[in-house]
Amino acid sequence: MRRVLLTFAVLAGFGLTGAAAVIGFGLYNVSAHAGHWPGVSWVLHTTFRSAVKLRAPAMEEVPPLDDPDLIALGAGHYATACAMCHGAPDRPRSATIRAMVPEPPEIAEAVKDWQPNELHWIVQNGVKMSGMPGWPVTDRPDEVWSVVAWLMTVRGGTPSPVPQTSEAEAYCRTCHGTISGPVPRLDILGPDYIADQMAAYRGGFRPSGIMEQAMSMVPEDQDAELAAALSTRGAGDSPSGPGVANSKGAVLAAKGSRDVPACVACHGADASKGPRLAGQNEAYIADQLHLWRDGVLDHNKLMAAAAIELTDQEIADLAAYFSGR
Repeated sequence: MRRVLLTFAVLAGFGLTGAAAVIGFGLYNVSAHAGHWPGVSWVLHTTFRSAVKLRAPAMEEVPPLDDPDLIALGAGHYATACAMCHGAPDRPRSATIRAMVPEPPEIAEAVKDWQPNELHWIVQNGVKMSGMPGWPVTDRPDEVWSVVAWLMTVRGGTPSPVPQTSEAEAYCRTCHGTISGPVPRLDILGPDYIADQMAAYRGGFRPSGIMEQAMSMVPEDQDAELAAALSTRGAGDSPSGPGVANSKGAVLAAKGSRDVPACVACHGADASKGPRLAGQNEAYIADQLHLWRDGVLDHNKLMAAAAIELTDQEIADLAAYFSGR
């Protein structure tokens, strides 16, 4: 028995010495031109597929992915965050990207064998040692579904083209002004508020992988000019008329407490403490209220306190009320 243990110890010593030599003296060739040793690619890819299948959310958690606005939002994000490596139906990969190891697959090839829940995990988490990044923020899995929605159109053979523009205002308007639902209207907001939110996204104070990516594409010294261009009203202009006084949302919006003011106190027509919500997209208002209630957004303590006890139905009522004003 002692001889067996000694043999194992000697073999382990040789193994450690060999590993130290490979690492310390650079014996392993890390050149992309050299590629991997035989079998390594299979091991890595099989490990990757198994890891995704183990950790992907359940199919029951997949939301409807056929909303045109959701698909368009995903296409817009893909255009600047993903297309440079995976190409697009109307945009081939560059020769330099094709020389990577591992080579990023062309997008139709990349998605063909994956279910939407698995694509969500891959886009959200990225893949180590492959050049595939994770989502820019860790606590916004809701945003990832927009990209998955677009990827499913690629898999189905009917993808919408991805936007292609480098001019700052035109880039912003590929989403703001053409997509409703999950994207806010900017034409009803003041330029100062828009500029403040741009700074919050740049600084990571307001978590959004989509907006952090978008702001990284726009020069910071253009923020004020861009905010003015995207807002078509001044700080004192009212975007809309009176709301429906007898709706459930109206009652909630006017209801405050000693510690938390009514919604209309900050978001009404005469308010200056927060963005005016009259006429804002209903789905966007609801999404933001869910994020405030669930603690994902917490950069404004008063807003967090106002939303923390809202039920799903109350959120729906408030969103319907303000969007219809």
